[in-house]
Amino acid sequence: MNLVRDIGQAFLRERDRWLLWAPLGIGAGIIIYFQWPREPPLWTLGITALLAVAMIGACRSLPLMIALLVPLLILVGFNAGQIETRLVAAPMLNRSIGPTSVTGRLVFTEVMPEGVRLTLKNPDIDRLRPEQTPLKVRIRLNRKTLADVPPAGSLINLWAEVGPFSEPVMPHAANFRWQAFFRQLGGLGWSTSTIRLIDPNPPVTSWRDEFWLAFERARLALSQHVYAHLSGDVAAMTATRLNGQQTTISAPVIQAMRVAGLAHLLSTSGFHVTIMGLLVYFPLRAILALIPWIALRFPIKKWAACSAILSTVGYTLLVGSAAATLRSMIMTGIAMVGVIADRPAAVMRLVMLSAGIVMLMVPDAMLGPSFQMSFAAVLCLIAAYERVPGKIKSKLRFGLPAWLEPAAHYLFVIMRTSLIATAATTPFSIYHFGTFSFYGFAANALAIPLTSFWVMPCILMAYLTVPLGWDGPFITGAGWGVAVTIKIAETVASWPYALLHAPAMPAPALAAVVLGGLWLCLWRRRWRFWGLLPVMIGMLYPLYTMQPDFMIADDGKEWAARLDDGRLAASTLRHDKFTFEQWQERLGNPDLVDIKDLPPEENQLRCDEAGCVYCKYGHILALPRIEAAALEDCERADILVAPFLIRDCAAKTVIDDPALWTHGAHAIYFRHDGSVRTEYTRERRGKRPWSEGWKGDLKDAD
Repeated sequence: MNLVRDIGQAFLRERDRWLLWAPLGIGAGIIIYFQWPREPPLWTLGITALLAVAMIGACRSLPLMIALLVPLLILVGFNAGQIETRLVAAPMLNRSIGPTSVTGRLVFTEVMPEGVRLTLKNPDIDRLRPEQTPLKVRIRLNRKTLADVPPAGSLINLWAEVGPFSEPVMPHAANFRWQAFFRQLGGLGWSTSTIRLIDPNPPVTSWRDEFWLAFERARLALSQHVYAHLSGDVAAMTATRLNGQQTTISAPVIQAMRVAGLAHLLSTSGFHVTIMGLLVYFPLRAILALIPWIALRFPIKKWAACSAILSTVGYTLLVGSAAATLRSMIMTGIAMVGVIADRPAAVMRLVMLSAGIVMLMVPDAMLGPSFQMSFAAVLCLIAAYERVPGKIKSKLRFGLPAWLEPAAHYLFVIMRTSLIATAATTPFSIYHFGTFSFYGFAANALAIPLTSFWVMPCILMAYLTVPLGWDGPFITGAGWGVAVTIKIAETVASWPYALLHAPAMPAPALAAVVLGGLWLCLWRRRWRFWGLLPVMIGMLYPLYTMQPDFMIADDGKEWAARLDDGRLAASTLRHDKFTFEQWQERLGNPDLVDIKDLPPEENQLRCDEAGCVYCKYGHILALPRIEAAALEDCERADILVAPFLIRDCAAKTVIDDPALWTHGAHAIYFRHDGSVRTEYTRERRGKRPWSEGWKGDLKDAD
């Protein structure tokens, strides 16, 4: 009873922090919505209104209000996901088509290392009925440059092969079809044909199209300016700072940036949006303060705040409104509104309010790494710095000359900030990418000041001078800073153990880390340290989490087996390695070997012209290549896997062509006790707009 009383008293003492937990309820509702097996009916929207009315009626009873507020927040998140899904719903391709004629309006152009990638809106695809035609398709053209692409907004035609986005390669892996659905991308393809311009300026169907086309034209113009002064990866990363597109950066540089923990500098993140707002606010206020006639008559601080809001909104629209940039734009905007209203901003409330707003605006983004890593870093930094005693800075001495003490203090703050941000984002990096950058704090300590005080000011000056044609020196200056950043990344990436790999983290383990982290950051009193326990339990997931022993792709032709020595044996590496690399990443980056390169004395996995046999803990898994071999394998195998129909088989488990069509990719777990567990990708997808009609359903429709 004393423990319950103490918890209750601690909870009451923290009442000023209760509202900080509201985004957690919204997030829980969003997760429940996306895990729901079927699309919920529209009448569920009405329950939210009823609960809101009930809560208003119960406002005199605090316990009852809290009891009603929790389900209300969950329902708000649930319905936010439902509303977003209904707003963006559009047809998606379920089968490959082509080569065929594709005609559409060019709305987005991305420069790739090997060519360009075009996004066409309202395409007309031969052999496809209008009600089956996606709203947008993305087509890749190799050996093409910006010079070969018509201007944004043009109506173009080309011959292309288009098809659906792929399903997850194994249960719990990345779902590209789900991600594409919320971008209204219904298909992707490739083409080697010439782009035929039909109409350079067709009529625009809505003001929204005209609005976004204006920004797309600006992005392309900025890219052309950058490539006129710079080249290679330096040009690509500088263009990313200007227009938000990172597709032109080469794979080695991307890998080096990721290994060094500088992946957030590959694309425009919330950090860049905040810097852009501050670069406008402080210099403009200082310049206006130098003019006495203006400074003594007008509220220059509020003018500077309004300009900062406009700059962050414009920059976000130009580089793309991803979750991290939206978060930063909203936080900066609310803080500047506080300046205009002469009200100080409560920073922790500011970050949680912006989190709730972003969740309601783009619910699907909450499940992505951009949102999670951005908010985790900001939340942990704010929580750490709001608890730093004010006397630490005055007491901290480095034994250096007085003129070097400020620089030492600044370096100490940068290192401390990098360590906190790295610790905050590590669980999400492991969950989404299976990697951890061991020296990320050191690389960030060098690269962030360089970006803040050199690259971004040059970018701002390039924006201001590009209408006059004077942007060249500033683009070149930004390129110098980017070149140094790439050199930092390559140097750090070359250090031993720079990138550590980990097996895939299960969602419950990440949930434990998130809940523990929120408990640690949002409360102020000593009981907040209880949050360390679920964080440690979540991060120790490799000790209690099983990894699959055998994976099968949804076509049955590609498979991989985990050997006792830790290697991953692949059915073939002679063709597309994407699926195998995804499996390798999910298992913690074991060595990947082709079965043809296995030594003859390898007994766990034996192969010949008729097929393969895999043994694990006394179980026999057979993989016949021909139907004649399947008849023999059925008599002695526990599990039989074949990319064709199997009839009258004595094996306990048969995974053949119909089973693969029905369940998708498989993951098989062999236990020490002799039991076997099988998971499927389509077991968890449900009947949702982004999965409806996919493959198995398409057979029935045809």
